[in-house]
Parts: sequence; structure tokens; C-alpha cells
Amino acid sequence: MKKRGVYLDNLPLEKAENILIKTLDENGFFSDKKYEMVDVRDALGRITAVPVFARISSPHYHAAAMDGIAVSAKDTYGADEKNPVRLKEGVHFHYVDTGDPIPSGCDTVIMIEEVHPVSEGEVEIIKSYSPWENVRGIGEDIVATELIVPENHRLRPQDLAAILSGGHTEIAVRRKPRVAVIPTGTELVMPGEDLKPGDIIESNSAMLAGMAKEWGAEACVLDKVIDDYEMIKNRLQEALKKADVVIINAGSSAGSEDYTSSIISELGTLLVHGVAIRPGKPVIMGIVEGKPVIGIPGYPVSAALTMKLFVKPLIYRMQDIPMPSAEKVNAVMSRRVVSHIGIEEFLRVKLGRIGD
Repeated sequence: MKKRGVYLDNLPLEKAENILIKTLDENGFFSDKKYEMVDVRDALGRITAVPVFARISSPHYHAAAMDGIAVSAKDTYGADEKNPVRLKEGVHFHYVDTGDPIPSGCDTVIMIEEVHPVSEGEVEIIKSYSPWENVRGIGEDIVATELIVPENHRLRPQDLAAILSGGHTEIAVRRKPRVAVIPTGTELVMPGEDLKPGDIIESNSAMLAGMAKEWGAEACVLDKVIDDYEMIKNRLQEALKKADVVIINAGSSAGSEDYTSSIISELGTLLVHGVAIRPGKPVIMGIVEGKPVIGIPGYPVSAALTMKLFVKPLIYRMQDIPMPSAEKVNAVMSRRVVSHIGIEEFLRVKLGRIGD
């Protein structure tokens, strides 16, 4: 059995947040911008790997913007209520619906409400029209070679429509960071199993994987592992073959069966073990096979907080996009809070409005 671990560090939060990113940056971890080609229709929420320029104009032909008749504007000149102009179908005008191509020789569309039939195949108009009225010209929405979306842009529904209209069916997007979560602990039981005293339902992995997915990563949860040094080490080596980032949940403290720091030290480089925050002090960060391995505490609140503080920036940096700023609300504390000196404390609160 491995000896009981001890905390190597009690680093200030800001220094701990930077140390992993800086070390990975120095080792070239972020320089390999992996991308993949995907169907534009499946690219919602993905990050563009290159700028996207229009291959074709949209519309790529002169199109009717209204239901009505297509005419040559010069055939309408001089028309008014006292001097209506008569037009003959097939000679002076053609019926068109919205989106139809403008027939050859025509440059204007008159709305059907402004057309007055007088006999079969003949209509009257009572006003003059300018060229290109009610016509969507070539490239009105998008001009060929125009930039549709830049690099490092998170694709929205309207972007997909614009890219398709610009002549693309596939698009280069950043490959999603792959995150593997390893639940550890002899006391863990799967949801739905019968419980006995001391059992803990394995629920953290769903939360941690879900957080990673919300930040744009692909996440997989490996089978839970009991508190056994060699089994956890083997599971970590298995995860490193599948993922860019590995999260080991629980086993990060200093108990007799907390092996994460020793395993990382054996297989790679241990960077941080212990941060001056509460909750979340036992967090571990290291590099194995050139990839970040994060030891997340087992207590759910600590797990969520350390995931947000240390893994979220990593995932955003891997996608080469800025991390959104946190929402802030001004509030008045309902009671006095005393914190330990030298510890940055994070408190869960319930927000409510009382009076103003």
C-alpha cells in the first residue's frame, strides 16, 4: 500500500490558475489547432477553424421580391391615373412569384395589388416605376468572395443559413476538446443500486461531464474504480489514449487511500497539489504524456467549484476562444461571514429580493 499523501502546496488561487496553462503553453500543448470537416447543418455551436468566404452570391440571379408582374421600367414611364398604360402578357410583362428569376428584358416587378386586369392577357397600370424596384439583385444578401464568418466564431443558427447560401456544404471547425472523467472510490455505487450504510451514489461524473459539454468539449465517463493504486493508474493510462484532458474525481486529498498525486508523479509531472481556496483546497494538477490531468475533490461543491476554476479556462483556451465573463449581481449579505486568513473562500448563497 502507498503511503499517505501530503499537500505539497498551498498556492494562491491566481498563481494556481496560471501554472497549468503556462506550463502547457510552454510545452506547445495549445499550438496544435486540430480541426475537422463537418456538415454545415450539423455545425451549430461549433467554432470555426478558418474564415468562411462565399463561393457564390446569394441570390445568384436577379429575383422577384414580390408577387406580381415583371416589366421593363421604360414601358411604364408616363403612366398615371389619367393616362393609364396598357401592357400585354408575353410582350410587355410576365407574371412572377416571389423568388422567381426576372425574365430577360425585364428589370422591375410591379406588385400584383397595383396591377389592374382589363382583358384576357392585358393589364393596366396607373403609375411609373423605376428600374430594379421590387427586385432582389444578384448578391443582395451575400456577394461571392465576401467574408461570411471569421475564424474562431461560434456558429449560430443564422450563420448556418448564410454559409449554406454562400455555397458551402462542409465547414472546417475546431475539434472539440476530449475530456475523460474517472470516478474513483470503493464506496461508490451506481445510481439505482441498493444502498447500505457508507455507500455513496456515483453522481459527480454526470455533473463534471455535463459542465465540460456546456463549455464545448466532448466528455466521456469511464467505469468507476475502487481505491486501488494500480487500478487507478491503469485507468488513467487508458483515459490518456482517448482524451486530451483527464479528470480524476476523488482521491485528491491527503487520506490513506488518496493516490492521485502519487500516480501523476510516477507517470508524469505533478504541478500543483493544494490551493488556498475553500472549498476545493485538495485540487491536483499535473501533466502526463503531455496532457493535463486534474485531480478534482470528491465533495460535490468542491468538485463543481474546482472544475469551474481550473478546467473551464483550459477548455476555452483549447478552443482558442475567450472565456465569457461571469455574471455579477450586487447584493447585501444577511449575516456576517468570517473567513480564515490566507484563504480565498467561495460561499454558496441564495439570492432574493427584499423591498428594494
